[in-house]
Amino acid sequence: MPPKRKSTGQPAKGVEKIVVLSSDAEADTPKPAKRARVVKVTKEPEPVASGSKTTKARTKATAEPKKDWSEIALPGENEGRVRIYDDCNDIRRKIRALQRTPGFKVTHWLREIGDINNNSYQRFMRGTGATAGAENGTYVAAYKYFEKVRIAEGKKKSVKRLRMEKEHPMGLELQDLRRTGFWDFAPPRAHRRY
Repeated sequence: MPPKRKSTGQPAKGVEKIVVLSSDAEADTPKPAKRARVVKVTKEPEPVASGSKTTKARTKATAEPKKDWSEIALPGENEGRVRIYDDCNDIRRKIRALQRTPGFKVTHWLREIGDINNNSYQRFMRGTGATAGAENGTYVAAYKYFEKVRIAEGKKKSVKRLRMEKEHPMGLELQDLRRTGFWDFAPPRAHRRY
């Protein structure tokens, strides 16, 4: 097959002209040995119906610039008391989901959310239970991060989150109930000497 030739004419803006050579076998009528056929290829995307989801997503993406999570201030953050509505298991689940994102580095993230010590982070992640790790600094810093990211992305609160806000209007206590002896109903034993 002979090499392709480009047309000498100037294409319109957004349109590229491509010259395709075809042989006599493809032609219906007898013509010279070779003939040129011009095909126009547009580079612009095809228009989408006005009511479709993709159009709404495009207009929303262009209308609102994405906010940086670090610029958002939570209520009570300046006073040092942020109301926390996610338990420790929720935060650990969110951290594990974040770790699955490509290019994520724990040490960079810990530095970014508040210069959290890696040992503190490891201790928090080893905990199990809704209050295990509530006294850990990783819990509060990670909660603030995830809440700010949720606000920056414009996501709605989950059903569990709304229920927790109703049950605990002042937020969850930063206290590990297993360590405080709350569940220990037996009185301490007296040690006798014989």
